[in-house]
Amino acid sequence: MENYLPYIVSVLVAIITGVISYCSARAKSKAEIQSLQKSNEHEISKLMQQHKLDLDALERKHEMEIEKINLEHQHQLELLLKEAENKMGADLIQSMLGEAMKTPEARQAMGQAFKAPKKK
Repeated sequence: MENYLPYIVSVLVAIITGVISYCSARAKSKAEIQSLQKSNEHEISKLMQQHKLDLDALERKHEMEIEKINLEHQHQLELLLKEAENKMGADLIQSMLGEAMKTPEARQAMGQAFKAPKKK
């Protein structure tokens, strides 16, 4: 046993040194992590604010696009309504003229209207 005592002592010293080195390295790494977190808190908050601003900008852009689409739709509906009114008016005038031309009085008046400029 006395022969092994120096080996046991050196192994115990190595184990104690390893445990102490591990504890000090762990404490040092915790301290570094905390200091990095504190130093990066400002950067993280800045990035979060930029992210919020970007989201707000996207929401505004989306709202503007929706408004533009709605205005275009309203304009298209108004154009279609005006076209329908114009077509209805043209159809009404055409049907009225068609019915008027069926009467002999209208035919006679048209004939006289065409002959009148020739007399001059």
